[in-house]
Amino acid sequence: MPLSTKSLNIKGLKHRQNIVLGINFSLKKRSYKLKNTPENYLNSANKYIFVQDFDKAEAILRQLTRQHPDDYEILFRRVEVSSKRDTLPELIHEFKKLCKDFPLSKAIEFANILAKIRLLNQNDTKKDKFNPPVKQAFEVSKNIDNVSNNRMPLVSILSNKKIRINRTLDIPDDYIAEENPHFEMSPQEAETKKDKLNSINPDSKEDLLAKTILLQEKHPENYAAWYIAGCALECNGKLSEAIEKWDHAFKLNSKSTSILTTLTELQQLGVIPENSPDYSEIFESLDKYLVHGHFETHTSLYNEFINSGDHKNAIGALKTLADWLQKQYGEVPIEVEILCLLGAMQAYKLGKNQPAAEACRSEVENLVIACKKSPRDMNQISFIAQLCEEYGLKSVARICYFAILISKDASLDLIIQTASHCVSSNPSDGLLECLKVAYKNTHGSAEVRFCLLLCGLKIEKVDISEYMLKKNKIRELITNDAGNPTIFPILEELFAFYNFDPEVNYYLGEIHSKNSQFPEAKKYFKSMFSIDYFNTDGTLRYIFFLLKSHDYNTAREVAQEALTLATITEQQANEMHWSIAAAFYSEGGFEKTHNEILKSLENDPWNHSYLVLYLRANLNIDGNEFLKEKEIIIKEFEESLLGLDVTLLHKNGIVEKLIAHGNECLRSGFSEYAWVLAKCAILISENINEPLLNFLARAGAGYNARTAVQQILLLLRQKNGPKEFHFGTLSTCIAQIYSFSGDWPLVDEWLSISKNNRALFNKVTKPKLFELEALSIAMKGSDLKRAQNLLEAAMDAYDNIHKVPLDTKVLHGYILVAQGQFSAGIEKMQNNISTNASVQSLYFLVKGLERAGQLNNTTKETLSHLFQIYPTNTFEQRMIEEIFYTVGTKNPTSPVGLAC
Repeated sequence: MPLSTKSLNIKGLKHRQNIVLGINFSLKKRSYKLKNTPENYLNSANKYIFVQDFDKAEAILRQLTRQHPDDYEILFRRVEVSSKRDTLPELIHEFKKLCKDFPLSKAIEFANILAKIRLLNQNDTKKDKFNPPVKQAFEVSKNIDNVSNNRMPLVSILSNKKIRINRTLDIPDDYIAEENPHFEMSPQEAETKKDKLNSINPDSKEDLLAKTILLQEKHPENYAAWYIAGCALECNGKLSEAIEKWDHAFKLNSKSTSILTTLTELQQLGVIPENSPDYSEIFESLDKYLVHGHFETHTSLYNEFINSGDHKNAIGALKTLADWLQKQYGEVPIEVEILCLLGAMQAYKLGKNQPAAEACRSEVENLVIACKKSPRDMNQISFIAQLCEEYGLKSVARICYFAILISKDASLDLIIQTASHCVSSNPSDGLLECLKVAYKNTHGSAEVRFCLLLCGLKIEKVDISEYMLKKNKIRELITNDAGNPTIFPILEELFAFYNFDPEVNYYLGEIHSKNSQFPEAKKYFKSMFSIDYFNTDGTLRYIFFLLKSHDYNTAREVAQEALTLATITEQQANEMHWSIAAAFYSEGGFEKTHNEILKSLENDPWNHSYLVLYLRANLNIDGNEFLKEKEIIIKEFEESLLGLDVTLLHKNGIVEKLIAHGNECLRSGFSEYAWVLAKCAILISENINEPLLNFLARAGAGYNARTAVQQILLLLRQKNGPKEFHFGTLSTCIAQIYSFSGDWPLVDEWLSISKNNRALFNKVTKPKLFELEALSIAMKGSDLKRAQNLLEAAMDAYDNIHKVPLDTKVLHGYILVAQGQFSAGIEKMQNNISTNASVQSLYFLVKGLERAGQLNNTTKETLSHLFQIYPTNTFEQRMIEEIFYTVGTKNPTSPVGLAC
């Protein structure tokens, strides 16, 4: 009989949502070696057995018995069918006649024995049904008082039974009933029943077992002899020995349906050893109609019966799938229920039973509506839609497809697949609206957008091939020859065909914008945005047009709306923030411009446009008059970016002005502005020099050391800086930034990194590296001799002594004092200090005089007049605090100005 070849979990049922996963829904054909070949005599019979039409199967097998009396499989198959039809006595009687007609046929002899074994099993089953254990227990205990209401759990009752799958018998062959009280039967009834059974099958189990063992010994090379011997052993309760016989029979004939049916069932139950072959795979390869549970098998057989006019068995072909699922999993998935109803509907239509067909159709609609409200997932709805469409219920299928398109739970692939199918099969206004929802839910999927366009073109009955050819021609002309006069007429022609193509609206808006026809351009841009607001690049062009046409409020609203899109990229978001900032700037909202452009600079800190807008906004903020005074420097910087006949000499002059202005900003507390100026200086500089690196480091430390380092590393990755701004320069610069922050562990770490890149050293970075390492040693007060050597090496690296920074000379004097060379050290410090000395130089001068014991009141008074500097970074703040506590101050008009 057909059975499942899949492994079963006997311990429990699967959840409903997993039932369908147990079915093979693949439409791929499986190969069967004997399909539609002369050798496969059983193929037609198997089809009818598959749909449980045993009468027709019996008729075919009866005819095959006469044609092939020596075919064991035909005869054994007939025994199993007769067992299902409950006609084994008649079959045994027929076999007696056939033995006379074909006296040399061993197959008929063996089949006759197998029929008797099956009949004994059948009789045992009927006895068990006639005397069920529950009834026996009731008869015994009905007269006993105080009977307990606690029933034995069903699991306990069945725990000692072996359950067979899809076998002829309802009770397993190897089931041995418990000894229960025997119901009394009258002697006349018992004698009558005994005579009836003996007249049909006089052989006992033991006689049949002895007979089959004798046949097996007599015909050791005949697999059928081994097979029926195993069946006899099973009938006598000796399952282990039976398995050994069947295993040997399989070795003799690995293509026997009878053997494989038995071994596959036992393997599913876990009785067969694990190292045995996969019997289910071999069994299924014989004939696909031996196995229930494959979707393609059930549906193909349905179509075969429909085409032959056998409507009843066509319905049965699908019903057996539902029955199999019910038996294996405890319930039938709704899509299989719908499949059965659709198949029945079609069969009834062909059979001219219109009321029954209409009833099936109505039930399908009810199930689809119920499933659509609470589906397992959208794939289930898609499968149901395909079924309904295949069986002619296109309106019901459309409901399912539309549900998928507007669902937020459907996968992108499923939505695209559904959209493409619907557009190609049945475009409509309703579909167009659903596609718009799908486009929104998929956050602007390009595939769904294309389906939208095709659907609209089909509704308007536009020649799609002609439309696409002209559109491609427009793209090519705009790319290669933007000034071609034929572009505008072709665009107008496309717009006349279909005016809801966002790309055509965009092109028309651009052309009208370039011609300063703002009202017309705005109309097309607005149409483009309303149709396709997920196309961020097109939206940006629309915003730039709005800024150009001074519609700042609309530009800001469109940009803010675009920022809410989930699909917007980081760069596109930066441009949106820039657009909002530009709109605020044009309206005079300079504070808002400053706050908005910082959002763009946070992700793209080296963008020229963002930096310029930041500088412009800060120049005009109330209270920034100090910055406004140097507006000419910012204008010169903007001109240099545009490259309007700016010479290298002029660029270097602008860089010097930016450095000078930036240092003033640092001293005046505009650290963020100074850091932006430092970035501007780097961007237009053609080469790296000591003042530029020093300013970059000071500005970075004054703004935020870690943020500045991150942005510098980003510049290196983007490769937008000067050619000399390589990793060797960068690592030295970062070390200097951390030195201005007083973070000496990080200074040492980056100095070590810089040393590992000695090949990248140049005349700027090499002395700076020595100076920083000496400064780090001096601050820690260790190995002063090494610090002295490093400073002397640094000074030697410069072209002449006048290029050596004053801070380096003062530090060298301090190192000499610290090593006891007071006269030489103090002289060197005093010769390189002035009223505009840096905080670092002043600090080491004070510390040097203190070490030399020359810090008297007169000296303190002199130094207090030099002390007119505000800190610009953490390191300077700490040094000023220490100077303050060491020297004190007698100048009330010059507060220390400690940094926050």
